[in-house]
Amino acid sequence: MKKLLASLVLVCAVVNLGCEPQNTATQDQPRISGPSKPDETTKFPEIMVGVWEAETSVKGSKWGIKFEADGSIPKIIHSLAGPIDVAEGGVMLEGPEADTFLLLLLEDCQAKYEPETDTLKVNIFTEHYLMRLPNGELQGHIKDYFSGPVSKDGKTWKVKWRNHMWLDGSEPPPIDIIDANPVELLFTKLDMK
Repeated sequence: MKKLLASLVLVCAVVNLGCEPQNTATQDQPRISGPSKPDETTKFPEIMVGVWEAETSVKGSKWGIKFEADGSIPKIIHSLAGPIDVAEGGVMLEGPEADTFLLLLLEDCQAKYEPETDTLKVNIFTEHYLMRLPNGELQGHIKDYFSGPVSKDGKTWKVKWRNHMWLDGSEPPPIDIIDANPVELLFTKLDMK
């Protein structure tokens, strides 16, 4: 948890993040998402069914996505919060000190396959995060976009990851710069034996 707290604090300090105004009518009523809905316009590639993981540049941080045969996403490993059952809508993790924690509420997890280019796109949206630290709180919302070609052998999925992270009370993230400079991640399929 200390690594998680340090990572988020570092990200917030290094990148000029911000927020969009929240709708105060629903601010006190977090929306809990259900299982992700698959894209029903195209058949999901069978080769992608299973669990995929990718390491990030932050030590000990990774992304993981479990795809079902219909393209739905029942579970993820979030780079900031670890394993999450999508049907539960989020996760709350206790911090290393009394009255410290991380609360992360998911909004949406969707996969869309484009057969013309063999490209799989995944959106993981965090409706709200709240990190209570010993000396204050950080909160906002996050939109993570993953896009890349499906490998022919079914062992790797090379994606471009775009992370749009808003921090309440700060300037909006530089979306044009983030989109022009995506982070490359290599997802590998875990052995399902």
